[in-house]
Amino acid sequence: MNLLEQTIHSLQQKIQLLVKKHRQLETAHQTILEEFNTVKQEYASCKQQIEVLEMQNTLLKAAQQPLEETEKKELEKKLQQYLKDIDHCIALLSR
Repeated sequence: MNLLEQTIHSLQQKIQLLVKKHRQLETAHQTILEEFNTVKQEYASCKQQIEVLEMQNTLLKAAQQPLEETEKKELEKKLQQYLKDIDHCIALLSR
């Protein structure tokens, strides 16, 4: 009977260790998930800022020199895309 009790006690200790480790892993997972969401938001913000800067750069280039017909069409396409992106962002914010 003593051997059986020792085995049960040993198993209980191992289970307690596993439960403790599981809780630690859950906490670590939650922390990593929160960090990931923060980085994801920062990435989206940076991406949006890059798009704005690219649009400003395009507009500055257009203002500094006369454009050829192909450049005008390309600029018009980009401006239309920017307007669509802005409309999309506004629609998302309106939800």
